[in-house]
Amino acid sequence: MREIDQKAAIMIVIEHFGDIQPGTKCSAVLFDRERIRREQEFHAQLYSETGVNDPEIRRAMVAANVPDDPYWLVSLKTASGTSGEKTRLHRVDARTGKVLPEPT
Repeated sequence: MREIDQKAAIMIVIEHFGDIQPGTKCSAVLFDRERIRREQEFHAQLYSETGVNDPEIRRAMVAANVPDDPYWLVSLKTASGTSGEKTRLHRVDARTGKVLPEPT
């Protein structure tokens, strides 16, 4: 199966949610194996610094928040009146094109 590209990832999110306002700024960044590894290390360090000392619990927390497989992180920015911009982030599996559930 061929991985989807940036434009496809953005369109998948727009079609999935269907409530995207005109003028929304859209962008997407591919999280490949190296970026995922760095993100996992970041979360592990963060949880360690906040007092999660059990390595199994820390591993489970990282796994719940960082997908193992490559994904697109799609950003949708909309102007929300006087409060400035509102940003919504969504993950799309780079191989299947499915919107991933929000982290727990």
